[in-house]
Amino acid sequence: MNSTEGKNAGRREDPVASFEHDRPFRVIIAGGGVAGLAMAHALLRAGIDHVVLEKGDVAPDWGASISTWGHGSRILSQIGCLEALEAAALPLKLLHTRGTDGKAFSQEPFFDMMKERNGFECITMERRTFLRIVYDRLPDKSKVLTGKRVIDVEETDDGVLVKLQDGTIEQGDILIGCDGVHSRVRDLMWRNANLAVENRITSEEKRSQIVTYKSLVGVSWAVPGLGIRDMHWVCERGLSFLILTQPDKIYFFVNWKLPRKMRWPSKAKWSNEEAEAAAQSVAEIPISDSAVFGELWKNKIRGHLIGLEEGMFEHWYNGRIALVGDSVHKVTPNFALGAMCALESTAVLLNKIVAVHKTLEPGERPSKTEIGNLFHSYQEERKPRMQIALDASAFITRLQAYDGNLMHFMMRVMFPIPGQARYANQLAEFVSGSPKFDFLPVAYTLPATYGWKDESTPINTTKKKQWKIGSSVTDVTVTEMISLALLTLLFFTVFGARVENSVPVPVTFNISSL
Repeated sequence: MNSTEGKNAGRREDPVASFEHDRPFRVIIAGGGVAGLAMAHALLRAGIDHVVLEKGDVAPDWGASISTWGHGSRILSQIGCLEALEAAALPLKLLHTRGTDGKAFSQEPFFDMMKERNGFECITMERRTFLRIVYDRLPDKSKVLTGKRVIDVEETDDGVLVKLQDGTIEQGDILIGCDGVHSRVRDLMWRNANLAVENRITSEEKRSQIVTYKSLVGVSWAVPGLGIRDMHWVCERGLSFLILTQPDKIYFFVNWKLPRKMRWPSKAKWSNEEAEAAAQSVAEIPISDSAVFGELWKNKIRGHLIGLEEGMFEHWYNGRIALVGDSVHKVTPNFALGAMCALESTAVLLNKIVAVHKTLEPGERPSKTEIGNLFHSYQEERKPRMQIALDASAFITRLQAYDGNLMHFMMRVMFPIPGQARYANQLAEFVSGSPKFDFLPVAYTLPATYGWKDESTPINTTKKKQWKIGSSVTDVTVTEMISLALLTLLFFTVFGARVENSVPVPVTFNISSL
């Protein structure tokens, strides 16, 4: 990257650099993943100075896939990325739910249902392809710096100095940690918070994100018998497979329940040899009528054995530092809500930053108190909705892994009775209540039967014969009503309103309120 005066504004080589008092308001973002790159797009359009610090490369050769629901697609359309993303993948169509013999006990066009309800295609693609496309669509790539690992941060009443491993320093007004589940920015925020106020961040909070499942995640070349635009849930006691297909590649997640939970600061990491052994232990299990998992592993491009952290921290900010995405709220991949939640948090936080920025006079910057109020408002707005996403993801993860006799009964007997339209209705209701960027336009190109709740006039809402169940308005038959009532009764009576071995927070998820 070429050095220019504008690009280097706010950057210092001197490790004891002092603040520039005549600089514009500036946002420093740590992490060039989904949230960090979306933030860069939005800040460019808002005319706010910023820099994204990525410790490695953009779009690294790691992980499996990213899938979108309508609320994430709406945000991606606002920043000019959705069209390119949709051109790179076939929309998903069928959801197959299978038992240990590979036979489907539920098989319907779930993703067409979601398109009808929320007005956006559901797509899936390799994680690095997703990130590369979002990066390539950036109008100004000089704002994204690679090989920039954050090692320390200094906060004062004037701003933040972010110190990097290469000896350089970035200067700004706020630091946003989008640097993942093992966030360095979060560690620094905790340290600064406890230096300022003793025991502000307790050991209990630090340990509130847990690992109950490990997952073999990866990418393989296409294997016959799994389709080209399909999702497969393969369920077994203490084990589940999540498989997504495209014409040329297949993305897989194989989840095992651990014998004991792991918590911060332990990192759930396993070697390549352990990943190989885990794959071999399930190689013979059928994942469709004609394929076994060993075929995916034999044709793999890559595969890693990792821990699935889940949970939400109490403090999302301190001083001039705020957290977004997996650094503060982490869900299991079974419901494909992780990237979508990161985009939602990005939208809410930037809406508030842009609103404050618009009130500033030329050359003026917000005070530390104003920034604190802004961050607090962001945290409190996001927590309730994130709790729903966390509870839903935890529930689905345990449902698919038959985690206990009740979960086995619910998945094999109760899940198929109402059909997948029931669950499409519930997910569509949740999606329709999502935030978007308030300062960017959005175009709706497809009709939707669930209007967006933040629009003054719900879009393309069609009237149907409906019943109201819980907080959802859905189409039901008498059979569906009976089955849903039984399912809800079982969940709250036998379950005690808590998912077996779930995250260490009260589970308030109701299958009729998603």
